[in-house]
Amino acid sequence: MTVAFLPLPYVDGYLAGKVIDQISAKFACPGNAKASPQVVLGGGRLVPQLLRRRLSEVHVSVTDMTLGNTPHVAMTAKLRGVRQSGAGARISDMDMSLTIPFSSMPSAMPAPEGSPKPVMSRTEDGQLKVKVVPDPEQAKNMKTTVFLKLDLQGNTLTVTPERLSLFGGTVPGSKFAELAGGPRTQKLPALPAGLKYTSIVPKADGLHVRLDGSVTTPLSTLPTSVAGRTVSYVAENGLLGISTALQIPGFPIPSVPLTIFVAPHLDGTTLNMEPRSIRISGNDLGPDDPISQLVLSQITQSDLSRKLPALPKGMAYRSVSIVPAGIKVVVGGESVRPFSQLPLSGIGNGTVIGAQDGLLTLTSTGAFANGPAVPIVLFARPRIVDGSLDLSPQKIEMLDTLFPATDVLRELKIQGTVHPLPVLPNGLSFSGVDVLPDGLSFNVHGENVDMTRTSLGTMSCATTQ
Repeated sequence: MTVAFLPLPYVDGYLAGKVIDQISAKFACPGNAKASPQVVLGGGRLVPQLLRRRLSEVHVSVTDMTLGNTPHVAMTAKLRGVRQSGAGARISDMDMSLTIPFSSMPSAMPAPEGSPKPVMSRTEDGQLKVKVVPDPEQAKNMKTTVFLKLDLQGNTLTVTPERLSLFGGTVPGSKFAELAGGPRTQKLPALPAGLKYTSIVPKADGLHVRLDGSVTTPLSTLPTSVAGRTVSYVAENGLLGISTALQIPGFPIPSVPLTIFVAPHLDGTTLNMEPRSIRISGNDLGPDDPISQLVLSQITQSDLSRKLPALPKGMAYRSVSIVPAGIKVVVGGESVRPFSQLPLSGIGNGTVIGAQDGLLTLTSTGAFANGPAVPIVLFARPRIVDGSLDLSPQKIEMLDTLFPATDVLRELKIQGTVHPLPVLPNGLSFSGVDVLPDGLSFNVHGENVDMTRTSLGTMSCATTQ
């Protein structure tokens, strides 16, 4: 920045025009009206200043110039005590601001190829807001836990994302359900007629599946031959009647038609039939009747017992009764399905399945590195630290949820938040940075500064777009 002036003996207005023209020429960009510099002289009458070879106060502003590799920079400067010094100027005191639009700012965080470029803006409370899509590699250490709610309707299980644990915080399911694929349904294995699923609850040791109901075996499906004898069945007054023909000692006929009425009862998984009466020639005899004793002596206990199918652990046969349709067995209980046996697909290798608060949990590391790209928003208050622009965020938003940056940065590696600033001439230093609606404004202050056109780096005319 060169300020050149000559002590010409003319009136202030004429001299001011000459001085302003010389100063403006140092910043003028032919063909770019936006870059036309504005120069204002202050400090009272100009002739005494020129006689002292010292301008008291000079205001310079340029709205569109290129500073180094950064285009469209706006500059305003207030120079006090300006003297010519060789090819430049000696400035007693100066304040300068350099405003760089967001569009010319370097990225606050590298974005993967093909993803949207970072978008910068200003928040209402003066913070810098940067929306960016992180590189998947940066998310490889992110730990997430998805909490899933299980809803049972018949034999259809609906799995709905309830919430997401991320960076030590909680994201409601409504904010990431679409990313997780939304609710999913799964058909459970079909059950025999009469049985139904009544609940499925995740617990520490697995899924607790509760079944209830009853299974009725029709009389027509019961064995038609027992111990070599042909039999038939009838249900009467809560008892099962087994009709056959037996040889009874002392009877004049070799084979006597009769019906043995039995009451069923359970012994674990064994169905036993207890004789209650015997019907011979239309007469019902009690089990203690001598004729009944002769009949029952022809039958072994194994003829009146049947092993029921084994049930899963936790399930049990509750009761048995005779109904008109057949033998009704009531079943109930709770079976535990270990998580390692769950036929869940698409959860990724290394995912740990568990349970908490009655919800199914899927805990994994690097899920966002392998899944769809998720934008994040960084909130920072820019600082000047050791000659660099520090854009380290204080808050980070992900899935419309705000997290402390310290919690996020433990797992999500963010780079490119510190940018070296140009080295300033001796006597000049960055005094701060402000976030404007459309860019960043850097404040520079100096005392007894020797300035040339290249003191702040290469200044040139901006290319209009």
